[in-house]
Formats: sequence, C-alpha cells, structure tokens
Amino acid sequence: MGSMIQIGQRNHFDRNDLHALHVLRAKVFRDRMGWDVPVLAGMEIDGYDALEPHYMVIRDEASKVCGCWRMMPTDGPYMLKDTFPELLHGAAAPQDKRIWELSRFAIETEGDSQYGFAERALIAMRAIVQFADEHDIAKYVTVTTTAVERLLRHAGVETTRMGPPLRIGVERAIALEIHLGETTRKALFGTLH
Repeated sequence: MGSMIQIGQRNHFDRNDLHALHVLRAKVFRDRMGWDVPVLAGMEIDGYDALEPHYMVIRDEASKVCGCWRMMPTDGPYMLKDTFPELLHGAAAPQDKRIWELSRFAIETEGDSQYGFAERALIAMRAIVQFADEHDIAKYVTVTTTAVERLLRHAGVETTRMGPPLRIGVERAIALEIHLGETTRKALFGTLH
C-alpha cells in the first residue's frame, strides 16, 4: 500500500484537499465514532482550525485524501488546555512553542483492512517525528482515546499518561505526552534513523 503525506498550513493545500480533510473528519468523528462535533456543510470544523495549525494530509494510491492529523504549538490556545483541561486532573497544561498538540487524527477505513489502517497510522507517526525534527519540536501532547493509546503502545511509541482516562461523550479519553526519543525512533524507524 502506497501512501503519500503532505504537511503544511491551510495555504499549502488547495480547497479540494481542505474540503476532503474536513469531510473525512466529519465521517470519522461524527458518523463512525458518534462524537458530538460541529459539522457545517458536511465538514467537521472547530475553532482551533482558525488558529493557523499545520495539517497532515495522507493520500492513498489514487491520490484520494484518506487520512489527516492537525498539529499546533501549545504556546497559544489548544484543545487539551482549553477544551479538555479535566484530563490534566489539576496539573498545568504545557505552554511551550517546542511542545505541539496533535489532534483530529482520522484515517479512512472504508474498503480497507485493519492492516491498511495500521500501515497508514505507522506512516503518519513516522512523519510526525520527521516534522518534529524539522521544526525543533521536543515532544507532542494529545487528547485521544484509549484505543489510539493502545495503537501507539503497540507500535512501540513512548507515551506518558498526563492523568487517568475519563469518559467524555461516548469515549474513554486520555491526555498523553508523546516522547520523540530513542525508544520511539527505534520502534518507528528501526536502527537507521
């Protein structure tokens, strides 16, 4: 399975790519997972999309958008600090231009095996490590589900829980730090990186 990844801000992508990204998010988060998220004209969009985040767009062999991730520094507003602070259980939220938040990770699974999901997720995780190297990012934080936490752990990515999971809506949510050190790099790249 070939996948192509692009990372950039909104102006890096054409309108069709952005539309496909937001439609995919609506399909995954509202339709498949049952989350209560804002959907406008079939697109899942929230206030954080207005704050100049970077987006990862994953394409399949036919160049169709089949995955995405949103990335933004924590030195301004971001989802963990401003929407889900209860996941920190009273601890201070990171606020550092070298710590970025990953959010809205979505991969299309329609017509794909779980193997296809896992392969695309692995390719995406490698890309966020490379992006971190290029942008002096020390680590990532994320609000995710315990299912994605298991996926990261299974892939060998080093994570630290920022507190115990809580039920938010229909999911058990967790705040994680994603470490970019040797353990993560060896798991994702082998000994060559």
